[in-house]
Amino acid sequence: MTSSKRNPYTIFSLVPLNQRAREVIADPENQHLTSTQANGIVVLDIGFHIRSRTQDTLATLGRGDDADIYVSGSMVSKIQCSFEIETESNVIMLYDRSYGQTTQVFGDDAVPFEHGRSRKVVVLDRVNTIIGMGGVARNLVQFKLRWHFDPLSMMNTVKDWKRALIPPVYKPRNARTIDESDTILGSRRVTRPHTATQGSLIMRYSILSIIGSGAFGQVHRAVDMDSGKLMAVKLLTPPGNRSEEALAGWRQSRYYSLKREVEAISHLSHPHIVEYIDSQGWGDEDGRVEIFMALKEGSLESLCLSGATFSKTALFNQMILALCYLADKDIIHRDIKPENILYVTAEYGHKFQLGDFGVCNATYQARTVIGTQLYMAPEVARGGEQTPKADVWSLFVTMVWTFDCQGFREKSRQFVNNADIYKAIDSIATSEDCVASIKEMAVQDPRGRASALDMLQKCRNSVAHGAPTPMDVDQIATPAFRRTPERTPEPGPVHQPRRPNLYDDDDDDDNNNNREEGRGLRRSARLATQRASLLSPDRPSMAKNKGPWWGERRWS
Repeated sequence: MTSSKRNPYTIFSLVPLNQRAREVIADPENQHLTSTQANGIVVLDIGFHIRSRTQDTLATLGRGDDADIYVSGSMVSKIQCSFEIETESNVIMLYDRSYGQTTQVFGDDAVPFEHGRSRKVVVLDRVNTIIGMGGVARNLVQFKLRWHFDPLSMMNTVKDWKRALIPPVYKPRNARTIDESDTILGSRRVTRPHTATQGSLIMRYSILSIIGSGAFGQVHRAVDMDSGKLMAVKLLTPPGNRSEEALAGWRQSRYYSLKREVEAISHLSHPHIVEYIDSQGWGDEDGRVEIFMALKEGSLESLCLSGATFSKTALFNQMILALCYLADKDIIHRDIKPENILYVTAEYGHKFQLGDFGVCNATYQARTVIGTQLYMAPEVARGGEQTPKADVWSLFVTMVWTFDCQGFREKSRQFVNNADIYKAIDSIATSEDCVASIKEMAVQDPRGRASALDMLQKCRNSVAHGAPTPMDVDQIATPAFRRTPERTPEPGPVHQPRRPNLYDDDDDDDNNNNREEGRGLRRSARLATQRASLLSPDRPSMAKNKGPWWGERRWS
């Protein structure tokens, strides 16, 4: 019997669009999932009240006994399609499970199944709102999806309901009087693409909300329509004034800057640098460029302003590792600030990642004055030679802002020139305990300023000598940084006494020179090995301790 009220755990309803769809809703085997809308139309409710066979499956449709929703007809597979939850993003995806690939989405908003792509696609409010199945045209049975949540609310609701104990609505065990003959083979899981690769296919996505905007474009929160993964999309569009002069200026200032960002980040791979996914649109006539990056929860700026607690020690150490990696690649970020440090929450605390490489540059190319003035190193502001040490200065100012030393956040609004900034930074570096042990990062002359590797070495040396480290393993021990047990060194070859020189003094001098050269080569190799070891994310960077290496005060 049809209920007049919708089940409270319904995510969306299937509204019939043709006679075959109405027959599906009227079938006695589906009555436990129906409700009546205000306009009198009977619909099928899809949600967590359906007891499907797998945890992340909302419902399966087909003519088989195992289908959650029975759809009669010989042109329908035993399991025709399914609505499933993408595990990480909590978006709903439609899977085509039919043997003949006879499921499709329709409408002006459709992002359909395509040859060469996996047989799954995201369904959302206002995107892929009509589904059809059965027959050559895949439209024997057609439903419209009526959503009861907007996309962001839906994802949050799904996340909450996945953890809840929801009473199921069981399917009645009605015997069928007609068993239609099979004209289509039983269903199989068809999700793989049937062409070589998906690399040549364009990224299909739907924008969920805007994250921010600036001189280098807009950044949106979006979902990949083919994988269901959430991502950040940076959009760059040419100016409305399409004059040649305006376009030339736009290309010089923004287009090539964004292209430089892609060229930089596409070759980077580090746990504390935001992951690059793909980009497209380069060279297109409309000038629209899209860059796809992994989506994070928020920025350091938003985290601090929200009043949330987090480990400043983790922040500092993870960013130092990122800067060491960039310096090793001869890349200067040139715009390190709280807004460009992103984070995700993990079981051990927060994982911070450096993002927005829109103004980065190779060391040999960096000459222009660009970045954010408050965090800009003195040599950058003066237009002088730039090195990776410029990023070290910016990280120090970022830590000062994070701690809000001497009310730095509010005071910075009143700075009128660079001299005001440098005076405040010098005062904080020499008087504030929380940054006193990293004050070598705040030296105005880059020749006397510590490098990222210097700061990392300082931390490693404290570990080697048994001193406390800045990393609190109980709070922020990431899997990539966990300490590995030390191996007992294998015994080396037995020392052989040096044989006396039986030749003249000239030969002895040559031998001495060869030995000195050998020592130099071995020393260089040893230093190179140590440097590579320092930069390795697998090297232990933390230990249980009583306090940080820079003083008695712990960064919380």
